[in-house]
Amino acid sequence: MKEDLPIPGTVQQVDVNHSLHLRHGTGQDDIVLIPQPSQHPDDPLNWSYRRKMLNSCCQMAWCFFAAALISGLSPAYLLISEDTGISVADLSTGNGIMYLFMGWGTLLTQNLAQNWGRRPVLVVGMLGASLMTIWSTYVKSVGEWYANRVLIGLFISPQEALIELCIADVHFTHNRGLHMGIYNWTLWCGAFLAPIAGGFVADSMGWRWIQYLLAIICLCITLGIFLGFEDTMFFRKFDRNQETVIPTEFLPALSAEAEKGPSSQIDSSNPPISSESGEIFPVKTYLQKLKMWGLHNPKQPYTFWQSIYLSFRLLLFPTQIFSGLLVGSILAWYNVLGGSLAEVLGGAPYNFTADQIGLTYFASVIGVSVGCYCSGWLSDILAIRLARRRQGIKEPEDRLWMAIIAIIAHPLGCILYGVGASHHIPWIGVVIGIAFMCLTLPMGSGLAITYIIDCQKELAAESIVTIILIRNTIGFAFAYAVNPMISNMGLQNTFILIAVLGIVFWSACFLWIGVGKSARKSIAKSYWTIVEKHGLTAH
Repeated sequence: MKEDLPIPGTVQQVDVNHSLHLRHGTGQDDIVLIPQPSQHPDDPLNWSYRRKMLNSCCQMAWCFFAAALISGLSPAYLLISEDTGISVADLSTGNGIMYLFMGWGTLLTQNLAQNWGRRPVLVVGMLGASLMTIWSTYVKSVGEWYANRVLIGLFISPQEALIELCIADVHFTHNRGLHMGIYNWTLWCGAFLAPIAGGFVADSMGWRWIQYLLAIICLCITLGIFLGFEDTMFFRKFDRNQETVIPTEFLPALSAEAEKGPSSQIDSSNPPISSESGEIFPVKTYLQKLKMWGLHNPKQPYTFWQSIYLSFRLLLFPTQIFSGLLVGSILAWYNVLGGSLAEVLGGAPYNFTADQIGLTYFASVIGVSVGCYCSGWLSDILAIRLARRRQGIKEPEDRLWMAIIAIIAHPLGCILYGVGASHHIPWIGVVIGIAFMCLTLPMGSGLAITYIIDCQKELAAESIVTIILIRNTIGFAFAYAVNPMISNMGLQNTFILIAVLGIVFWSACFLWIGVGKSARKSIAKSYWTIVEKHGLTAH
């Protein structure tokens, strides 16, 4: 019956009575590891701290320079327009198209990674993006610019969903927020720091050298990923009633079973090398880890077309709609900010040069750093504390309380930046407004993506793709709309509207805290049916 099904995302995160004979965290012996690791030493959940950190560094390097590659040109748009004859509006539209294909490209790249491995997708993606970056220096027409942006969007699309999946592959629920925060910090810092360097390069060497230097660096990153990134794809058979899921409805049965058998609590820093039956698992050599093929487990079903179908079917889940709209609003504000920055600070009364506009991105980095801390490590602490208050039961909505910070920072930033600039306040006030707006960017993306993974871990790959489709479609629309909005409404009214819309979207988080569990309960039957029918796993 529907009432007997576990609610997706509701788990016993804290073993308050120390009665569950499951694997617990190192240093926090009451934290239950979710998902529960297998016995295999090559299970990414069993990797040593050093092995995980090497993998994470490779992921973050890929992410940082992918973000830098797509944003480094932004302070040089006026120079590009003068050189090529392509208008600034068309350059901005091309970026909107790029973001659209970054989102829709995840349908291809995410499902390739799900079925054939993460390594080949990341290596080929960065290599292809590097070559497209070189091509962009030869673009002379609007059509060529649009085509270049389409291809770069497709090659860079793993940044949108695959990196998050790799994080979910390697890290447990109780510290996933921290690593998602690091990912968001890397992503946004790449997007904001590259224009700083890009402005100076454009002024001293010409705008094409921005692309040449980025291409050289990204080709080096491609080699580094090939040599250092270990694939995180790992298959384990799914069983809804197994201890890995630990739905709260099954806790009495688990505790009773624990009393009958020996304890299986194992320190995660010392993974076993054999199964309980005595089977010895082969450990991969370094050369075997460099393979770009043969990563698929023979027991793992191929789900390429099924996963594409599921990415659209999941649009019927209310959890997807909520997460998609939240993260979509963030990309919309980012596009409005990025699309107006050169015009606001490059025109009177500020008259900033390209390199001076680039320097204002340091304010963005400060804002992003605070936002990543709040939505990452701080949200982990909050979720664990709230779980302890309710006898160890953790709900995915617990992290959404961090929206209190964003609902204050967003309108404050909009007023300082948009309204302030229209009234010609000192430039420092405008820059502080940028910092407040940017504080909310990683909070929206981090909270939304971590929330959907917590809710639907077994469908994490498909769920992330679904919300990215929503996000980038919204972002594409706003990329088209930003210049006409400012032209027709004026800078002040545009950002008053953005402030009000932001308050509405962030207020939805508090509504969702109240109704989110009921929404997850309503989809439980459909969710578990999909998981079992398609043979999906929690990892």
